[in-house]
Amino acid sequence: MHISALAIYPVKSLGPVMLQEAEVTPRGLAGDRRWMIIDAQGRFVTRREVPALARIAVSLDEDGFLLRASEGEALLPATLSDGALTPVTVWRDTVGAYVVKNEACRLVSDVADQPLRLVYMPETTHRAVNRAYSNARDVVSFADGFPILVTSEDSLAALNAVLDTPVEMERFRPNIVLSGVENAWAERGWRVLEVGGILLRLPKPCSRCIVVTQQPETGARQEGNAVPMALRRLGQFNSEGALFGMNAVPEGVGRVAVGDLASLSG
Repeated sequence: MHISALAIYPVKSLGPVMLQEAEVTPRGLAGDRRWMIIDAQGRFVTRREVPALARIAVSLDEDGFLLRASEGEALLPATLSDGALTPVTVWRDTVGAYVVKNEACRLVSDVADQPLRLVYMPETTHRAVNRAYSNARDVVSFADGFPILVTSEDSLAALNAVLDTPVEMERFRPNIVLSGVENAWAERGWRVLEVGGILLRLPKPCSRCIVVTQQPETGARQEGNAVPMALRRLGQFNSEGALFGMNAVPEGVGRVAVGDLASLSG
């Protein structure tokens, strides 16, 4: 099996940037979810609450990332190296981040039709991975819980085989997509995966939220809950809900590229 796609999501809950190669860091793929949208209370805001955020496309720019929607476009720097640390909350974690006020904030607010801000997680901020599934050294960006999400094209094909309307991989917002997995859903039994010479621990499957029922480009909700219900019919669920993909924690750093071979280890 091999890597067929790589993606980062520079701003949590906004669109992907597809890559041919990526740097693996302790927090995940470099540039992934280091930016986040917050409300006036400093709490994270996602497409769960504001589906319209799906309308903001993100692309690489020589100065960082370009955010584009029908309301306009704005540049967002790839990194920030200084600023006043402000407490922000993502799920149960409260961590320090740099709050910015720029055109990107205005664009996000216009799309959401409410005042919102953007924050950046600097290297000095330490957000731990859930200790029930990790080691003390494991850290994560503003992703929901784990540094990397791995999915399989073969499992997506099995899901689409039972859906009236096929869905695209983008609904599941993976970082690493694999092709050539021998059997659909085989990843549920994996514990350690090696890609590009880097070991990834796979502590648990990824439970899916309402976002998988939304059109990736518009945020429009599908009638019913076809995707979660299909996953349940296929036996891909547990007490946390419908499952698709495996959460991963890197054991090392390095580079991975589309086409790299992937294999099970340990």
